[in-house]
Amino acid sequence: MSEKMECATWLNEVDWDMIHEDAVTMYLEWGNNNFKDTLRRPVVSGDEYSIYFVVDTWDAPKVSLLKMNNYGSTVLCEKKLPEDLAKRFMESIGSLRGIHELNDEVKDWLKKELGA
Repeated sequence: MSEKMECATWLNEVDWDMIHEDAVTMYLEWGNNNFKDTLRRPVVSGDEYSIYFVVDTWDAPKVSLLKMNNYGSTVLCEKKLPEDLAKRFMESIGSLRGIHELNDEVKDWLKKELGA
């Protein structure tokens, strides 16, 4: 299955505004959840999950589609960033390795790639 088809399978469920830090707090750190003053509510059921994209820069920069629930996260698909976009993204985050939220340029590129 191609990257595009695999990621496209989940497009209707993607929360384009979810960031990894919020997902971890909502699903894995229930006692550390201070969302009462925000739009995100705490998870109340083991059946709930979020699907969202992150930029993984531990190796060559790529976008990963994650499904997060109260048991942790699962990578649903991955897609490498084009070299020029990867370079600009890495410069924008000071070349920090880790899991990062999408910036507008990556989000626009990804939506175009996936036909979203």
